[in-house]
Amino acid sequence: MQFFINTVDPVGSPPATGMRALFMSKSDSSGQAAAPKASLQVWWQTARPRTLPAVFGPLLLGQSLVEAPLFSWSVAVLYGLWAVLLQVSVNLANDLFDGLSGVDGADRLGPARALQSGLLSAEAMRQGLFACLAVAMLLGLALSIVGHWLMALFTLAALVAVLAYSGGRRPYANLGLGEVVVWVFFGPIAVLGALIAQQSPLHVSAWIAGALVGLPVAAIMLVNNLRDRETDRRAGKLTLAVRLGPQRSQLVYAALILLPVVLTAPFATSVLPGWLLWPGWLALLLVGLALNHAIRHSSGAALNRLLGLTALYSLAAAIWLSIPHWGG
Repeated sequence: MQFFINTVDPVGSPPATGMRALFMSKSDSSGQAAAPKASLQVWWQTARPRTLPAVFGPLLLGQSLVEAPLFSWSVAVLYGLWAVLLQVSVNLANDLFDGLSGVDGADRLGPARALQSGLLSAEAMRQGLFACLAVAMLLGLALSIVGHWLMALFTLAALVAVLAYSGGRRPYANLGLGEVVVWVFFGPIAVLGALIAQQSPLHVSAWIAGALVGLPVAAIMLVNNLRDRETDRRAGKLTLAVRLGPQRSQLVYAALILLPVVLTAPFATSVLPGWLLWPGWLALLLVGLALNHAIRHSSGAALNRLLGLTALYSLAAAIWLSIPHWGG
Protein backbone atom coordinates (compact mmCIF):
# COMPACT_ATOMS: atom_id res chain seq x y z
CA MET A 1 0.00 0.00 0.00
CA GLN A 2 2.41 2.66 -1.15
CA PHE A 3 1.29 6.05 -2.35
CA PHE A 4 4.68 7.76 -2.63
CA ILE A 5 7.37 5.39 -3.85
CA ASN A 6 11.06 5.96 -4.41
CA THR A 7 12.11 3.99 -7.47
CA VAL A 8 15.09 4.24 -9.79
CA ASP A 9 14.51 3.80 -13.49
CA PRO A 10 16.94 1.80 -15.65
CA VAL A 11 18.67 4.82 -17.20
CA GLY A 12 19.71 6.25 -13.86
CA SER A 13 17.36 9.21 -13.64
CA PRO A 14 16.41 10.53 -10.18
CA PRO A 15 14.11 8.32 -8.11
CA ALA A 16 10.41 8.81 -8.68
CA THR A 17 8.51 10.10 -5.71
CA GLY A 18 5.02 11.09 -4.79
CA MET A 19 2.29 11.09 -7.40
CA ARG A 20 4.81 10.43 -10.19
CA ALA A 21 5.54 6.95 -8.86
CA LEU A 22 1.88 6.09 -8.73
CA PHE A 23 0.91 7.44 -12.14
CA MET A 24 4.09 6.82 -14.15
CA SER A 25 3.71 4.54 -17.15
CA LYS A 26 5.07 1.01 -17.23
CA SER A 27 8.13 2.11 -19.20
CA ASP A 28 8.98 4.52 -16.38
CA SER A 29 8.64 2.18 -13.42
CA SER A 30 11.26 -0.49 -12.82
CA GLY A 31 12.34 -1.44 -16.31
CA GLN A 32 10.29 -4.60 -16.25
CA ALA A 33 8.93 -5.90 -19.51
CA ALA A 34 5.20 -5.75 -19.86
CA ALA A 35 3.55 -8.90 -18.57
CA PRO A 36 1.34 -10.92 -20.89
CA LYS A 37 -2.36 -10.24 -20.86
CA ALA A 38 -3.67 -11.64 -17.61
CA SER A 39 -6.43 -14.18 -17.30
CA LEU A 40 -9.33 -13.92 -14.90
CA GLN A 41 -7.63 -16.56 -12.79
CA VAL A 42 -4.56 -14.35 -12.37
CA TRP A 43 -6.71 -11.41 -11.31
CA TRP A 44 -8.63 -13.65 -8.92
CA GLN A 45 -5.39 -14.83 -7.31
CA THR A 46 -4.09 -11.25 -7.14
CA ALA A 47 -7.27 -10.17 -5.35
CA ARG A 48 -6.31 -12.66 -2.60
CA PRO A 49 -9.74 -14.21 -1.88
CA ARG A 50 -8.29 -16.02 1.14
CA THR A 51 -8.09 -12.66 2.92
CA LEU A 52 -11.83 -12.04 2.59
CA PRO A 53 -12.81 -13.72 5.91
CA ALA A 54 -11.16 -10.70 7.50
CA VAL A 55 -13.85 -8.45 6.05
CA PHE A 56 -16.78 -10.90 6.09
CA GLY A 57 -16.68 -11.22 9.87
CA PRO A 58 -17.08 -7.53 10.73
CA LEU A 59 -19.70 -7.21 7.97
CA LEU A 60 -21.82 -9.99 9.45
CA LEU A 61 -21.43 -8.64 12.96
CA GLY A 62 -22.39 -5.11 11.93
CA GLN A 63 -25.53 -6.25 10.13
CA SER A 64 -26.57 -8.37 13.13
CA LEU A 65 -26.56 -5.22 15.25
CA VAL A 66 -28.94 -3.30 12.97
CA GLU A 67 -32.40 -2.89 14.48
CA ALA A 68 -34.80 -5.18 12.63
CA PRO A 69 -37.30 -2.49 11.46
CA LEU A 70 -34.42 -0.50 9.91
CA PHE A 71 -32.65 -3.38 8.18
CA SER A 72 -32.52 -3.21 4.36
CA TRP A 73 -31.08 -6.01 2.25
CA SER A 74 -30.23 -3.61 -0.57
CA VAL A 75 -28.21 -1.37 1.76
CA ALA A 76 -26.53 -4.43 3.30
CA VAL A 77 -25.47 -5.66 -0.14
CA LEU A 78 -24.16 -2.22 -1.12
CA TYR A 79 -22.22 -2.01 2.12
CA GLY A 80 -20.78 -5.49 1.62
CA LEU A 81 -19.63 -4.72 -1.92
CA TRP A 82 -18.09 -1.45 -0.70
CA ALA A 83 -16.11 -3.23 2.01
CA VAL A 84 -14.99 -6.11 -0.20
CA LEU A 85 -13.79 -3.74 -2.94
CA LEU A 86 -11.75 -1.81 -0.41
CA GLN A 87 -10.20 -5.06 0.83
CA VAL A 88 -9.33 -6.07 -2.74
CA SER A 89 -7.88 -2.59 -3.29
CA VAL A 90 -5.60 -3.10 -0.30
CA ASN A 91 -4.33 -6.35 -1.81
CA LEU A 92 -3.74 -4.81 -5.23
CA ALA A 93 -2.00 -1.80 -3.71
CA ASN A 94 0.30 -4.04 -1.67
CA ASP A 95 1.19 -6.05 -4.75
CA LEU A 96 1.83 -2.98 -6.88
CA PHE A 97 3.70 -0.73 -4.50
CA ASP A 98 5.79 -3.36 -2.74
CA GLY A 99 6.81 -4.61 -6.18
CA LEU A 100 7.81 -1.13 -7.37
CA SER A 101 9.71 -0.27 -4.21
CA GLY A 102 11.69 -3.51 -4.11
CA VAL A 103 10.19 -4.81 -0.86
CA ASP A 104 9.05 -7.90 -2.77
CA GLY A 105 12.10 -9.75 -3.99
CA ALA A 106 13.21 -13.25 -4.87
CA ASP A 107 13.46 -14.03 -1.15
CA ARG A 108 9.78 -13.28 -0.48
CA LEU A 109 8.30 -15.89 1.87
CA GLY A 110 4.63 -15.20 1.24
CA PRO A 111 2.51 -16.23 -1.75
CA ALA A 112 3.88 -15.02 -5.07
CA ARG A 113 2.84 -11.49 -6.00
CA ALA A 114 1.55 -10.78 -9.51
CA LEU A 115 3.94 -7.91 -10.25
CA GLN A 116 6.95 -9.58 -8.66
CA SER A 117 6.39 -12.81 -10.60
CA GLY A 118 5.62 -11.06 -13.90
CA LEU A 119 2.02 -12.24 -14.14
CA LEU A 120 0.81 -8.63 -14.35
CA SER A 121 2.54 -5.47 -15.49
CA ALA A 122 2.71 -2.39 -13.30
CA GLU A 123 0.39 -0.60 -15.72
CA ALA A 124 -2.22 -3.36 -15.48
CA MET A 125 -1.95 -3.34 -11.69
CA ARG A 126 -2.49 0.43 -11.62
CA GLN A 127 -5.55 0.12 -13.81
CA GLY A 128 -6.99 -2.64 -11.64
CA LEU A 129 -6.33 -0.66 -8.46
CA PHE A 130 -7.91 2.50 -9.83
CA ALA A 131 -10.94 0.55 -11.08
CA CYS A 132 -11.55 -1.01 -7.66
CA LEU A 133 -11.09 2.29 -5.85
CA ALA A 134 -13.33 4.15 -8.29
CA VAL A 135 -16.19 1.69 -7.83
CA ALA A 136 -15.67 1.72 -4.06
CA MET A 137 -15.85 5.52 -4.08
CA LEU A 138 -19.13 5.41 -6.03
CA LEU A 139 -20.58 2.87 -3.62
CA GLY A 140 -19.47 5.01 -0.69
CA LEU A 141 -21.24 7.99 -2.26
CA ALA A 142 -24.39 5.92 -2.72
CA LEU A 143 -24.26 4.78 0.91
CA SER A 144 -23.85 8.37 2.05
CA ILE A 145 -27.02 9.27 0.14
CA VAL A 146 -29.23 6.41 1.31
CA GLY A 147 -27.65 6.21 4.75
CA HIS A 148 -25.59 8.98 6.34
CA TRP A 149 -23.04 11.53 5.17
CA LEU A 150 -20.46 9.92 7.48
CA MET A 151 -20.17 7.11 4.93
CA ALA A 152 -18.52 9.59 2.55
CA LEU A 153 -16.03 10.46 5.28
CA PHE A 154 -15.35 6.77 5.98
CA THR A 155 -14.79 6.20 2.27
CA LEU A 156 -12.24 9.00 1.99
CA ALA A 157 -10.47 7.77 5.12
CA ALA A 158 -10.32 4.25 3.66
CA LEU A 159 -8.87 5.63 0.41
CA VAL A 160 -6.05 7.31 2.33
CA ALA A 161 -5.45 4.16 4.40
CA VAL A 162 -5.19 1.98 1.28
CA LEU A 163 -2.68 4.24 -0.44
CA ALA A 164 -0.61 5.44 2.51
CA TYR A 165 0.22 2.18 4.31
CA SER A 166 3.79 2.01 3.03
CA GLY A 167 3.81 5.18 0.98
CA GLY A 168 4.30 8.84 1.66
CA ARG A 169 7.40 10.40 3.08
CA ARG A 170 6.48 8.87 6.44
CA PRO A 171 4.41 5.75 5.64
CA TYR A 172 2.51 4.51 8.64
CA ALA A 173 3.81 0.96 8.11
CA ASN A 174 7.26 2.35 8.97
CA LEU A 175 5.81 3.76 12.17
CA GLY A 176 4.56 0.34 13.25
CA LEU A 177 0.94 1.47 12.94
CA GLY A 178 -0.32 -1.08 10.40
CA GLU A 179 -2.03 -3.25 13.01
CA VAL A 180 -3.63 -0.20 14.65
CA VAL A 181 -5.09 1.02 11.36
CA VAL A 182 -6.37 -2.49 10.55
CA TRP A 183 -8.07 -2.63 13.96
CA VAL A 184 -9.71 0.75 13.39
CA PHE A 185 -11.07 -0.05 9.92
CA PHE A 186 -11.95 -3.72 10.43
CA GLY A 187 -13.28 -3.10 13.91
CA PRO A 188 -15.11 0.09 14.92
CA ILE A 189 -15.46 1.58 11.43
CA ALA A 190 -16.64 -1.67 9.80
CA VAL A 191 -19.22 -2.40 12.51
CA LEU A 192 -20.42 1.12 13.19
CA GLY A 193 -20.43 1.88 9.47
CA ALA A 194 -22.93 -0.94 8.92
CA LEU A 195 -25.29 0.68 11.42
CA ILE A 196 -24.75 4.18 10.05
CA ALA A 197 -25.46 3.03 6.50
CA GLN A 198 -28.72 1.45 7.72
CA GLN A 199 -29.55 4.55 9.83
CA SER A 200 -29.63 2.38 12.93
CA PRO A 201 -28.81 3.77 16.40
CA LEU A 202 -25.27 3.29 17.72
CA HIS A 203 -25.68 1.50 21.03
CA VAL A 204 -22.87 0.85 23.50
CA SER A 205 -22.94 -2.83 22.54
CA ALA A 206 -22.04 -1.86 18.97
CA TRP A 207 -18.98 0.08 20.11
CA ILE A 208 -17.84 -2.83 22.28
CA ALA A 209 -18.43 -5.40 19.53
CA GLY A 210 -16.58 -3.23 17.00
CA ALA A 211 -13.60 -2.84 19.31
CA LEU A 212 -13.39 -6.58 19.95
CA VAL A 213 -13.95 -7.90 16.43
CA GLY A 214 -11.08 -5.84 15.03
CA LEU A 215 -8.51 -7.48 17.30
CA PRO A 216 -8.22 -10.88 15.53
CA VAL A 217 -8.17 -9.08 12.17
CA ALA A 218 -5.21 -7.02 13.38
CA ALA A 219 -3.60 -10.34 14.33
CA ILE A 220 -3.70 -11.33 10.64
CA MET A 221 -1.59 -8.30 9.79
CA LEU A 222 0.79 -9.13 12.64
CA VAL A 223 1.34 -12.69 11.37
CA ASN A 224 1.97 -11.33 7.88
CA ASN A 225 4.50 -8.82 9.17
CA LEU A 226 6.15 -11.38 11.46
CA ARG A 227 6.64 -13.69 8.48
CA ASP A 228 8.16 -10.85 6.43
CA ARG A 229 10.16 -9.38 9.32
CA GLU A 230 13.63 -10.02 7.89
CA THR A 231 12.86 -8.95 4.33
CA ASP A 232 11.00 -5.86 5.59
CA ARG A 233 13.92 -4.97 7.85
CA ARG A 234 16.38 -5.22 4.97
CA ALA A 235 14.11 -3.04 2.83
CA GLY A 236 13.81 -0.44 5.61
CA LYS A 237 10.12 -1.18 6.24
CA LEU A 238 9.88 -0.86 10.02
CA THR A 239 6.64 -2.70 10.78
CA LEU A 240 5.48 -3.50 14.30
CA ALA A 241 7.01 -6.97 14.02
CA VAL A 242 10.36 -5.47 13.01
CA ARG A 243 10.23 -3.06 15.95
CA LEU A 244 9.12 -5.59 18.56
CA GLY A 245 10.97 -8.70 17.43
CA PRO A 246 9.56 -12.25 17.40
CA GLN A 247 8.92 -12.85 21.10
CA ARG A 248 7.10 -9.62 21.87
CA SER A 249 5.17 -9.88 18.59
CA GLN A 250 3.98 -13.31 19.71
CA LEU A 251 2.74 -11.83 22.99
CA VAL A 252 0.81 -9.15 21.11
CA TYR A 253 -0.64 -11.84 18.85
CA ALA A 254 -1.84 -13.81 21.88
CA ALA A 255 -3.60 -10.74 23.26
CA LEU A 256 -5.26 -9.93 19.93
CA ILE A 257 -6.49 -13.51 19.53
CA LEU A 258 -7.63 -14.26 23.06
CA LEU A 259 -9.09 -10.99 24.37
CA PRO A 260 -12.32 -11.19 22.30
CA VAL A 261 -13.00 -14.62 23.79
CA VAL A 262 -11.91 -14.02 27.37
CA LEU A 263 -13.82 -10.74 27.67
CA THR A 264 -17.06 -12.19 26.28
CA ALA A 265 -17.53 -15.18 28.57
CA PRO A 266 -20.66 -13.52 30.09
CA PHE A 267 -22.25 -13.49 26.61
CA ALA A 268 -22.66 -17.24 26.93
CA THR A 269 -25.76 -16.75 29.08
CA SER A 270 -27.36 -13.90 27.14
CA VAL A 271 -29.58 -15.42 24.44
CA LEU A 272 -29.58 -19.18 24.10
CA PRO A 273 -29.39 -21.70 26.96
CA GLY A 274 -25.95 -21.83 28.52
CA TRP A 275 -25.49 -25.50 27.67
CA LEU A 276 -25.61 -24.50 24.00
CA LEU A 277 -23.29 -21.50 24.20
CA TRP A 278 -20.59 -22.54 26.62
CA PRO A 279 -19.28 -25.34 24.33
CA GLY A 280 -18.97 -22.78 21.52
CA TRP A 281 -17.11 -20.38 23.79
CA LEU A 282 -14.79 -23.14 24.98
CA ALA A 283 -14.13 -24.32 21.42
CA LEU A 284 -13.19 -20.80 20.32
CA LEU A 285 -10.92 -20.43 23.35
CA LEU A 286 -9.16 -23.73 22.62
CA VAL A 287 -8.64 -22.79 18.97
CA GLY A 288 -7.21 -19.44 20.09
CA LEU A 289 -4.81 -21.22 22.45
CA ALA A 290 -3.80 -23.58 19.64
CA LEU A 291 -3.05 -20.64 17.34
CA ASN A 292 -1.02 -19.04 20.10
CA HIS A 293 0.98 -22.27 20.46
CA ALA A 294 1.48 -22.47 16.69
CA ILE A 295 2.93 -18.97 16.34
CA ARG A 296 5.51 -19.75 19.01
CA HIS A 297 6.72 -22.74 17.01
CA SER A 298 6.55 -21.33 13.48
CA SER A 299 8.66 -18.92 11.50
CA GLY A 300 9.24 -17.81 7.94
CA ALA A 301 7.15 -19.48 5.26
CA ALA A 302 5.58 -21.78 7.87
CA LEU A 303 3.56 -18.77 9.01
CA ASN A 304 1.60 -18.75 5.73
CA ARG A 305 -0.68 -21.50 7.00
CA LEU A 306 -1.12 -19.73 10.33
CA LEU A 307 -2.07 -16.55 8.49
CA GLY A 308 -4.95 -18.33 6.77
CA LEU A 309 -6.05 -19.99 10.00
CA THR A 310 -6.00 -16.64 11.80
CA ALA A 311 -8.25 -15.18 9.10
CA LEU A 312 -10.75 -18.01 9.60
CA TYR A 313 -10.51 -17.54 13.37
CA SER A 314 -11.37 -13.85 12.96
CA LEU A 315 -14.55 -14.89 11.11
CA ALA A 316 -15.44 -17.38 13.86
CA ALA A 317 -14.86 -14.72 16.52
CA ALA A 318 -17.17 -12.32 14.65
CA ILE A 319 -19.90 -14.96 14.49
CA TRP A 320 -19.47 -15.57 18.22
CA LEU A 321 -19.76 -11.85 18.97
CA SER A 322 -22.96 -11.67 16.91
CA ILE A 323 -24.77 -14.41 18.87
CA PRO A 324 -26.01 -12.15 21.69
CA HIS A 325 -27.83 -10.07 19.07
CA TRP A 326 -29.60 -12.89 17.27
CA GLY A 327 -32.66 -12.37 19.39
CA GLY A 328 -32.76 -8.64 18.53
